[in-house]
Amino acid sequence: MGSRAGEGPGAQECSTMASQEELPLIVFDTNYADMVVDIGKVVLGESARKKTSLNQKRQRRDLSIAVCALLNSGGGIVRMQSEDRNYCFQKHGIGLDIETTLRDCIGGNETYEYFEWMQEGSNLLLFVKTWSCGGLEKGSAAATKPRLCSLSTGLFGRSGTSVFPVKSREAPGFLKEKENSAKCHSENGLSIKRALPNYFFRARETPLNIQEHDIQDAAARFLRRDKVVVGEVLGFRETTHIEFKEYSTKNILDYISKNLPKYVSAFANTQGGYLFFGVDDNGKVTATHSNVEKEALKQTVAKTILSMSVYHSCGSEALAVQFQTHFVDVCDQAGCLQGYVCAVHIEQSCCPVFHGDPESWMVTGGKIERLKGGKWMELMKAADPDLSDLADKFRTELSLANGPPLIKTVYSPAGLPCAAELQKHLYPVGSDEIKWMPETICTDLFSEYPGLKNLMRTQIPADTKGVLIFSRSWAVDIGLQKKQDVVCDALLAADNEYPVLFTVVRDTSRVTSGNWRETARALKQKLVNDGGYTSRVCVIPKILQLNGKEDQMEVEENDVPQQETLCDFTCLYPESYLLTPRDIPAFLQALVIVVLGFKSYLSDRLGCEIFNLLTLKQYEMLSQNLHKVRKLFVLGLPGTGKTIVALKIIERIKNTFHCSAAEILYICENQPLRDFVRNNFCQAVTRRAFLKGNFPQVKHIVVDEAQNFRRDEGDWYQRARSIVKKTNGIFWVFLDFFQTTYHYDCGLDFSKMYPQERLTKMVRNGKEIYHVMLHLMQEILQTHSIDMPYELLGKLLKEAECPHSLSGYFFKEENTKADELVGYVTKHCKSYLEQGYSLGDIAILCSTVPEAEQFSLALQPELKRQISKCRIRKPLGVAENVSKDVIVVDSIRRFSGLERRIVFVIHPYAPREQITHSLVLSAVSRANTKVHLLYQ
Repeated sequence: MGSRAGEGPGAQECSTMASQEELPLIVFDTNYADMVVDIGKVVLGESARKKTSLNQKRQRRDLSIAVCALLNSGGGIVRMQSEDRNYCFQKHGIGLDIETTLRDCIGGNETYEYFEWMQEGSNLLLFVKTWSCGGLEKGSAAATKPRLCSLSTGLFGRSGTSVFPVKSREAPGFLKEKENSAKCHSENGLSIKRALPNYFFRARETPLNIQEHDIQDAAARFLRRDKVVVGEVLGFRETTHIEFKEYSTKNILDYISKNLPKYVSAFANTQGGYLFFGVDDNGKVTATHSNVEKEALKQTVAKTILSMSVYHSCGSEALAVQFQTHFVDVCDQAGCLQGYVCAVHIEQSCCPVFHGDPESWMVTGGKIERLKGGKWMELMKAADPDLSDLADKFRTELSLANGPPLIKTVYSPAGLPCAAELQKHLYPVGSDEIKWMPETICTDLFSEYPGLKNLMRTQIPADTKGVLIFSRSWAVDIGLQKKQDVVCDALLAADNEYPVLFTVVRDTSRVTSGNWRETARALKQKLVNDGGYTSRVCVIPKILQLNGKEDQMEVEENDVPQQETLCDFTCLYPESYLLTPRDIPAFLQALVIVVLGFKSYLSDRLGCEIFNLLTLKQYEMLSQNLHKVRKLFVLGLPGTGKTIVALKIIERIKNTFHCSAAEILYICENQPLRDFVRNNFCQAVTRRAFLKGNFPQVKHIVVDEAQNFRRDEGDWYQRARSIVKKTNGIFWVFLDFFQTTYHYDCGLDFSKMYPQERLTKMVRNGKEIYHVMLHLMQEILQTHSIDMPYELLGKLLKEAECPHSLSGYFFKEENTKADELVGYVTKHCKSYLEQGYSLGDIAILCSTVPEAEQFSLALQPELKRQISKCRIRKPLGVAENVSKDVIVVDSIRRFSGLERRIVFVIHPYAPREQITHSLVLSAVSRANTKVHLLYQ
């Protein structure tokens, strides 16, 4: 009654303490290529920790924060120094309270699954594996644990007359129920009580058959009284919706500020209710002290409640907790004022109300940070997007249902090689030998650097079983800048070995302190947080010096700078971090996702980040030595991912040559595409702006859509070449002659387009759409209507391939009257929306911008009338709005380089008939799954 489960100052004090105290620090100057959190000196040992002290409480708190942060951030190491110089882990143990702390961190008894201890001199190291919401076995169909590790959620609820915290394991279901109810409330305008069924807080029946609502009515009647006598017993009792609190201190205002948030959270998250201050557990009025002003009480209540966090998913972002404060004068028998009963009526909230930020931490930007309620809620509720209508078209490679906290969903198109198949192709594991991969990179490297092969042989035992993966720079492969003087890197993944990242350099004296561990540390984190690897994992860096003499290839440990002297790495990690035959495929598949993953076009449509995988050809192209392949023409068929490769090569240029965004220029013909690249990657201009502008900082240029450039307005090609020649920079040109939608000379000499690469796997479009595109390309070849390299295009077309099983649909309507076009499009858009598609899945393309504007004006009122139930204010947009949830209505040319799942093509034609097929092809190729081609 007066004291409830979860009540008391502890939770609030912990919250206040955590917000004020200094958090443990990440340390980088260690022998570990890992996240290491140092918590300082700690009392260790069973007997030593039996004497509790404030210092030990602080130590447990620091340990909890460090462990929670590492669990949520991909794992790592907690380092602590024993206060006793004679401490021995094997002899003295750690302490029962520390064991309890670790169990509390994971909310269970499976400490063996996440933690392992090892002593290193006077330091005791706690190795922490990543948290995972799946079961102990990876691949469970649904999450068995919450998405995040949290010591507390900051949420409270009521059950019967008790207040208790929402536990971490209960939070996902509670938040999901709140979200569903909030949507119901928002969409249907229901009262909160009708819209919000209680998740797990159930009202307990009161005795004597007194109904809950009768008690609430009695409470409401009481609050209409002017005064009450001290000692009077109220005619109602505590229930799920009523709580009595006696003023047990003279510091009444502080008492209210400290205790009110918990009860507000509990009532608001359940069914609302009344909190009476000045009434004891038995319903007897005690009142405040008479020296407390009513206005001060009112202001304290308001200030406290308005400072609490509510995170809305119902569209009511401006609304705080809804409450009313009531006062009833309390008098003695003589009628003299003795104080007040202060009653706070808290209304039920449609969305979660937090008592304070959750006790959950992450490592962000090299330091530990406590998660705010909104971010915690976002991560805790994260789930795979609903692609039920695409279940036969995409394969889930990585699911949020059974992975680490920071992963994103990864899909691969059905019919294309999955991650497991890509792993077997890229990183095959030898059954009784070590495989050196990729073969092309190995061949090039061993040719360029005599002695490299022998150097690596000295590092790998003859009986090793696994794979040694070479790269010109693993740093660049995972999105970091290439280290200076690095010849190459090689990642070893072998049976009964720790993963080792060998970095071969010409001169170890140029290796700066800590620098050579950075790539290994980042790779380990990416394997977990991007690749979804959930087993224990480390990546141990090792520097090798290539002297250039075949008989002097090995580096001596003394040759490495003193701070970087390599320890015997076999003792750095527990044996449980050794790879087993069962671990290696999962490790390498996670590596495939890290290296080949890219943000999917579906991300913007679905409002969440999901990733697809590059094709093998795209990856091979991106793996080329940029120091040698400085100029390249990439010829691709429609839907082969030319723009994806263009954007990925921009990232590699940045990291390989340590460039700023201002030193790379992307040139295209399409303004919406220009804006997207400019906002996310580097400088970007249209061809016309390029010819007019000055670019003194630019060292590297990537050109896209070059088939639609024009020489008659200026020689763009020679200007671009002259810029990159000054700095010996990169110049890659991407083009698809089949999508030529202008009849002008594009400014390229076809006989000099070398060196060149080809992209012929058409992965973007469904099979039926692919066959329509194939027919259109054959028509273009046969027509020979404009100047194009037809012989080369013929070879490309022979290599055309649709490597997936996504069916796709193509609808063609002819002789449609102009006034019927709007009706046809409206009818089908409404049908698609009813099937579960969004506005952001649809594009409507016309031949010119004026025609698109005219069609949009005619379509908007009819479409709004047909979909009025959806309450959409502005359903239409233009190509610049491609990432928003609107139907794009624009010209075919302005939508080039972009895509949508469903495309309506409205009477495509060109002023010059010879490019009409190319214009239709450009429009049709924008669709992933459905095309409606409409002719008048």
